[in-house]
Amino acid sequence: MQALSAKLLEIERLARGSKFARLLADPIRYISAIGFWRLVYPLTKRGRYAKARTFFGATMELVLPSATEIYLFGAKTHDSEIRLARFLMKNLNAGDTFCDVGAHFGYFSLLASQLVGDSGRVISFEASQSTFAILERNLRAYPNTTPLHRAASSENTTLTFHEFPALYSEYNSLTPDAGAVWMINNPSIPIEVQGVRLTDYFRDENIQPKIIKIDVEGAEPQVLMGLEPYLEEHPATIIMEYLATSKQNEAHEVAAKLLQKIGYQAYTIEKNGEIAPCDNIGAAMSLIGLDSDNIVFLR
Repeated sequence: MQALSAKLLEIERLARGSKFARLLADPIRYISAIGFWRLVYPLTKRGRYAKARTFFGATMELVLPSATEIYLFGAKTHDSEIRLARFLMKNLNAGDTFCDVGAHFGYFSLLASQLVGDSGRVISFEASQSTFAILERNLRAYPNTTPLHRAASSENTTLTFHEFPALYSEYNSLTPDAGAVWMINNPSIPIEVQGVRLTDYFRDENIQPKIIKIDVEGAEPQVLMGLEPYLEEHPATIIMEYLATSKQNEAHEVAAKLLQKIGYQAYTIEKNGEIAPCDNIGAAMSLIGLDSDNIVFLR
């Protein structure tokens, strides 16, 4: 684990450094990725398939330009995601079960797969049809993972899901932010996907996750409404993306209140991966200047 921590620290330093330093680290890959993002993608609006090797040794298929940071660094490099990786490295152990709701291309699912080992399990939900195809390929070599093309929600019913072009694929959602300026020139394509209540799924499959990560771009309340009965009996650790007040975070506020209603307390993730109690999430995020963060909830 010390070796992984050292690699992640070096990646963090490089990502926070100058563009020149990033260019020197891997000139061919840097020019290829940034050139595609700035010159080719604006003309074609079509993503490019690529492969990357993560800091923890997994090979990932991904689509540029949305996953440029993984392609360049082998890691998600937003401050919140560096800290989340450290939290998982400290808290997931061999034999644990991890649930990744909104797994995207599978970066955190793959990290968790290594941390929980052969005796553990990783359950990965991804609602986007095109993104799921990549997630499934990325997890194929890992027998302790189960990728599911489902949308975690409050009901076991067919739902309408919105998929965006490659650059904005991380914003795919059941409830897209209609006020986002970039959506004007990048409209979504609606698809149908099967919804699933996580309470029903966990009980039917006899699964008890230690940690459940939720990153579903505004559909967090629906996920938690379908999960609430399970959490009342099995108080798993919840990690949820949370937006700043200035970013139309009403859904995240509702989700946090749902968790607090059943006895959960919010915690921020510190630089070293440890957690600290947080009575006011918005104020804590404002203090460190972030417009999004991963918040831990414990009961």
